[in-house]
Amino acid sequence: MPGKSKTPQAIYAHEKKRSEKERRASHAALMKDAKAAFDQMIEDGKAARKGGRPKGSKTRKD
Repeated sequence: MPGKSKTPQAIYAHEKKRSEKERRASHAALMKDAKAAFDQMIEDGKAARKGGRPKGSKTRKD
């Protein structure tokens, strides 16, 4: 920005906005990765519980 000198307050505000924007973007990416890993873990767990002896459709009377 040649020719324009910003005040220290304006520079601070600009840098603060920029850093917060970067922080939000990295947080969103981390949360997206964590959600994908969590969903994969849930799917793996469901697959592990499949199979075995099928349950009967009748209710048991004790």
